[in-house]
Amino acid sequence: MVKSASLSKNNELYVSLWEQTQLGDRAAFSKLCEAHYRLLFNYALNFTADKEAIKDAIQDLFLQLWEKRATIGTINVMSIYLIRAVRNNLLYQMRKNKWQDFSADVDSEEANIADETNVEDQWISTEIYSQNEQRVRKALELLPKRQREVLFLKFYQGLSHDEIADLMNINKQSVSNHLQKSMTTLRTLFPNHWELWVITYFIQLKMTL
Repeated sequence: MVKSASLSKNNELYVSLWEQTQLGDRAAFSKLCEAHYRLLFNYALNFTADKEAIKDAIQDLFLQLWEKRATIGTINVMSIYLIRAVRNNLLYQMRKNKWQDFSADVDSEEANIADETNVEDQWISTEIYSQNEQRVRKALELLPKRQREVLFLKFYQGLSHDEIADLMNINKQSVSNHLQKSMTTLRTLFPNHWELWVITYFIQLKMTL
């Protein structure tokens, strides 16, 4: 699998930090965690709005990494490994604690695909016509979690369709379907330059936690 440009840019550094971590270098591990915390936090928001639960899941992940550093072995693409790991942590907590704000679409790739007309009705009923950032955020919240997750990985992390499919454990066609349905909804809500508003939103998301 060919790595996307955004992953290749810093992956060599991250892998090096991981190798130092495996030798017991706490400073290297701290740098690795700091470099990925915001990414993991923002990604986890696709699953739940409970920020404390997200923080706990990330901290648990980092603790597991440190404790098992000698047995985990080689990690080829650090960011994808950590995204997958925090995703698995959240899904485990979901099933264990039966969190109500999760929906069944994390277990079925076609579940809870919102009807586009209903999504548009919800959008109109909210009467949100303030700043573009808030409008985009509210629009994304109306999408099913699977669609939000695909958009996040595509526009925030810059992953390819193959990489998204591998991370989410679905096939490439399902990635295309989720992306296409989310784009159709966003075109309805943002007839003019929807790509610009969404990309701008994710760029701003990278700059703030």
